[in-house]
Amino acid sequence: MFEKIKHLKAAKCPFANLPELSEGRWGAGLTAEKMKECVWLKPEAVAQIGFLEWTGADHLRHTKFVALLDDKDPKKVVRET
Repeated sequence: MFEKIKHLKAAKCPFANLPELSEGRWGAGLTAEKMKECVWLKPEAVAQIGFLEWTGADHLRHTKFVALLDDKDPKKVVRET
């Protein structure tokens, strides 16, 4: 998998809603301190992610990577409802 995505490495976080202000109820929030350990990718790939549910705070619960997709345009991907 790393070989397929290593060319997408980015210098900074591509998301406008990060970092989170607190760790959250279970300490799982992505704070500025935790973000220092992250490797960010340019949003040019599409992954299929399985999950149990969306939380009230718009986070995915119990996620798992399913596949990297090459048949979707990253600019056209939206949250499914």
